[in-house]
Amino acid sequence: MPSWLTGGAGTFVLATLSAYAFLRLRCRRAGQPFGPRAKRWAVTIILLTAIVSTGLGLAAVAVGGHIRAAYIGLLLPSGLLIGQASVQGRRRGPALSLKPLAEWIALPFRRLYDRMGDDMQDWCETRLEAASRTPLVVAEAA
Repeated sequence: MPSWLTGGAGTFVLATLSAYAFLRLRCRRAGQPFGPRAKRWAVTIILLTAIVSTGLGLAAVAVGGHIRAAYIGLLLPSGLLIGQASVQGRRRGPALSLKPLAEWIALPFRRLYDRMGDDMQDWCETRLEAASRTPLVVAEAA
């Protein structure tokens, strides 16, 4: 039993770090995922990904009996990046039966992108307000 706990904890930590790295890669051109408003959604996505990947890794170990099956739990967070590439690659919607599931899974990402946009808007308004006080720094604000 302690080896299961140790393995599960280790897989969870590594899956969390991996999910963090892949989320940063996914959002690198969209904005800052850990801004004041977006942080809650980013942490939610990371923790959910780590929990699901750890659970699947432990289930694979329980079913298969091989410790190498735990690598499933470490590879699953790469789906954060791969999932975005597959959505960008094809603009057709998913099959009709999978559409509600896909929308439910994409909800945290939509909320994250909305909050990242709000953070960027706040940042721009702050810069514009600071520049409007002294016209000499308008070029720096732009």
